[in-house]
Amino acid sequence: MRYCDITESILSDIFAKHSCTYCQQDIDGLRIKCASCSDFNLCLQCFACGAEIGNHKFNHPYQFMDSGTISVFQGKGSWSAKEAMRLLDAIEQFGFGNWEDISKHIESKTPEEAEEEYVTHFLDGNIGKFTWPSALNFRPTLKDVTEPCEGKSYPFGGPPLEITKEEATLLGYMPQRDDFEREFDNDAETLVSSLAVGVEDDELESALKLAQVDMYTRRLRERGRRKRISRDFSLVTDFFNAARKDKPIQKKKMSRHEKEWRESLKIFIQFHTNQEFETLISNLVKQDDLQLRIRELVKYRKNGITRKEECVHFEQQNTRRQLWGKSVVRYYLYLLHILIH
Repeated sequence: MRYCDITESILSDIFAKHSCTYCQQDIDGLRIKCASCSDFNLCLQCFACGAEIGNHKFNHPYQFMDSGTISVFQGKGSWSAKEAMRLLDAIEQFGFGNWEDISKHIESKTPEEAEEEYVTHFLDGNIGKFTWPSALNFRPTLKDVTEPCEGKSYPFGGPPLEITKEEATLLGYMPQRDDFEREFDNDAETLVSSLAVGVEDDELESALKLAQVDMYTRRLRERGRRKRISRDFSLVTDFFNAARKDKPIQKKKMSRHEKEWRESLKIFIQFHTNQEFETLISNLVKQDDLQLRIRELVKYRKNGITRKEECVHFEQQNTRRQLWGKSVVRYYLYLLHILIH
């Protein structure tokens, strides 16, 4: 029998309702189950009186059965098996920490009692000691690879801009804060600066105030997006470097394929960082180069070339044939011109 089948059998037996076969009263706690008769249960009072009914006799072998009233963990204020099962079921359903919902699911315990019971017995108790260490061994060991920044923090996730004091003053840039004196959409805060939430606000007023907060949030997102783009693509540094004579901008020579890819994909720059976009273009250029090389190798294979040394001789002969063909065409054109005139 599988473990899940055993668990389902135990749960169904704990939460099942049983009644006395003799007096027909519900049995909440301990009950007597006849080992000889099928589906035959007696309450403690009927068993003590030696009740007999049908084929059941008082001297039949029996078993003491419990419907979840016993305590799994002994001690003062211990929980019954039913309550413990409801606790575990609620933790699986609502998640660790949602003690209010867990308490409502148990129905007989407060949120504080539920938290104390789970932490004491299932985390810090013997169950936790024998189960959690084995699980922790399979967790990956995380290593902090960040470098200390000597007490400085950068809002944009990088060092301050590489510009002079005069350029920073002209730009309104504050290097110590890595921020600007005047932000994009600098008056956006006026949307929420005069807002005040009151208890007497009706539904319409609350909706209007929430709309203003939403408009302000959208403006902050746009402000942050522009800052990230400016930092990611080094727009400020490139702007001032273009005006400097000591640090001229060295533009990289691009192939025809790279220019075509950049022109066709420039609309997607807004969805990538600078590094991601450059990686994408580089991979596409490599793809074009590989496709060109594959076509060359297919051409060599069709012409019966199987070794690398033969490729050079093939290209030389191919060039000679092309030059000879061009010279023959020019010769015939010359003869045709003479015949006409």
